Amino acid sequence: MRQSVSVVYALLCVLCCSAFCLAATFSNCESTLGRYTEVSVSGCQASDARCALVRGTNASISIKFIPNKDITQVKARVYGILIDIPVPFPLEKPDVCKDPDDGVSCPLNKDQEYHYTTTLFVQKNFPSVNVDIKWELVNEKGEKIVCIEFPARVK
Repeated sequence: MRQSVSVVYALLCVLCCSAFCLAATFSNCESTLGRYTEVSVSGCQASDARCALVRGTNASISIKFIPNKDITQVKARVYGILIDIPVPFPLEKPDVCKDPDDGVSCPLNKDQEYHYTTTLFVQKNFPSVNVDIKWELVNEKGEKIVCIEFPARVK
């Protein structure tokens, strides 16, 4: 169990710290309170089927999104999907509104575009593995503003 959590942690860290990736397929996973307009993950090349998360480096993710209603609070939740099982990844800064470095100030206004960016360190001891990442931005009730899934690999 601890090893699978470490694998998920590594993958999520790499994905979180990734910058801009448009090569891998990004899919909407039940966003109900908004939509994403652009997703970028560092470590993605146009020819890659999966975003590469390199151990021992920082990775970043950038999500531009538009809420379809006013929103008071925003939390980030990240999961590594292993064998169809979502394993939660504990984020260092899950409260998107508290950190101005993430680029989002709350409350959010309906139909206004926001740009969320965060960075994570991919630890050297993370195992090399393919994983699907599920990244959610949710409101105070846990309703999904944006939900994105994409393939990644830790290397």
